[in-house]
Amino acid sequence: MNIYDILHDRKSFPLYLQKILKKRNRRVLSTQGLTPSAVLVPIYYKNGAFSVILTRRSMNVQYHKGEVAFPGGSIEPSDKGPEDAALREAWEEIGLRPESVYVLGKLDDHITLLGFHIVPIVGFIPETCEFRINSEADSLFYVPLETIVTDNVWQAEEYKAEKSKIMIYYLKVNNEIVWGATARILKHLTEIIAGRHLKNLPISPEAKRFMEERLIHAYSGQ
Repeated sequence: MNIYDILHDRKSFPLYLQKILKKRNRRVLSTQGLTPSAVLVPIYYKNGAFSVILTRRSMNVQYHKGEVAFPGGSIEPSDKGPEDAALREAWEEIGLRPESVYVLGKLDDHITLLGFHIVPIVGFIPETCEFRINSEADSLFYVPLETIVTDNVWQAEEYKAEKSKIMIYYLKVNNEIVWGATARILKHLTEIIAGRHLKNLPISPEAKRFMEERLIHAYSGQ
């Protein structure tokens, strides 16, 4: 069975992904000087295939106004850890009950330009779940995994940030733009699923303008 067949198999895919996440050596980064955070990467079976759920943040939030993101946020003192924080935030932001999420594992740690240390928690969501977004999000949408677990869908460019270099990814899907930490996490997930590096397209002029504007906002604290 190839990867595209597995992506349509309601029973096999969650077990396939859980097995991969359990076996791999996850990248763990220090939280020193950073804000410990977590996001839920919700994988949802819809219309005979698996999709990732993303939200468009509202213009009322403090950071990343109007941008596409996973449900998530800072780890609070009352949280038992990243998993607890991701499930709490998903309940608050999209009305997803924690007991409805079957946690499959964790992706690599990620660090954002604004100083957040993110632990991505991958969870399988039954198709019977209903969602309710709060004031932090304007909308919720689905990205079919089969459309992004392939070559030449993602755009990428290396970016120099102070003394380090980072790869910035850009994806346009369902008339929405995914970039930044959300794109890095999603690209990381697709390559784990595919079992290989997925080839990127060069950054288009449109994508470059978009990202330069967002990077200026990020460094100015907007």
